[in-house]
Amino acid sequence: MIPELADIALASALSLSASSLLAALLWPLLQKTVRTVTPQQHTRVLMLYALLPWVVTFWVVFLLMNPELAGALQSTHCHGDVCGPHVPDVSSASLTGAILAAAISALLLITVLLLNRQLQRGRKRLATVDLFSTAGDPCSDARHTLSDTHHTPDFRLIHSPLLLAWCAGLWRPRVYISSALQQQLNHRELSLVLQHEYCHVIRRDNLRKVLLQWLTVLWLPTARRALRAQYDLACEQLCDAYAASQGYQADEITAVMQRLQANADAAQPAAQSTSEQRTDELQRPASQSSADGWLLLVALLCTQVAVFSHWLHPLLDTLFL
Repeated sequence: MIPELADIALASALSLSASSLLAALLWPLLQKTVRTVTPQQHTRVLMLYALLPWVVTFWVVFLLMNPELAGALQSTHCHGDVCGPHVPDVSSASLTGAILAAAISALLLITVLLLNRQLQRGRKRLATVDLFSTAGDPCSDARHTLSDTHHTPDFRLIHSPLLLAWCAGLWRPRVYISSALQQQLNHRELSLVLQHEYCHVIRRDNLRKVLLQWLTVLWLPTARRALRAQYDLACEQLCDAYAASQGYQADEITAVMQRLQANADAAQPAAQSTSEQRTDELQRPASQSSADGWLLLVALLCTQVAVFSHWLHPLLDTLFL
């Protein structure tokens, strides 16, 4: 049992590393396929693209450990008198392989501990924010002017001279707004902001972003930053579109966005660029869905599973036997 798990660890590490590298290198190609799609489709394709190396690794390792199911994908080779389909036996036959498998297992444990630490720190920060905030008044006029007939989230009010509105929390996200924002925006503008943040709540965007962060942990840094930035932008554009679907005009959303942007750090040109892209998306005619991104994902999945399944077993034998 332990040698099999060690072989699975080695195969998974090789497959996941190679597939993650390919995903990072092919990132510019994916960008071209999703340039004109809707924000909703954009977020879906980006999340699935980040998940792609993990799906590839699952199927490659599954076929590796079940060679009778691999068919033509199985590389024909012999170990002594054994020439038929067989599983690799690297860790029990190679000390180097066994040590590397143990190191990979240790790295996996460290990754889990780091993820748990990140979640713990997030909970502590959220508890601190809750300590310095108060429940928003559910009977305020601003809440009753919400055009959405569905349940709207309770919001927390935090005293700050800055114009702030954000969604915090992973499993049970909440909407927070600053006292300055509540005072400076009129009822309709505040309702618009709440609708935008409510979209982040119902989509669980914070949880999705943490998932995206860890799915791309083996990517090249430049491509990883670009993917996460594109996903953040697509989420904001999607929530802008949600607010527009609740009866707000594009110019209203843009005006509120600009007021909030004016209070942002002027030394952050990226934030200004994001605001301009969100405005352009609001004013652009409705985007059409495109199958290009989906076709690219399917092509990459099938190609990598076929190639990796054929060459992974011989590669393990070459490296460790």
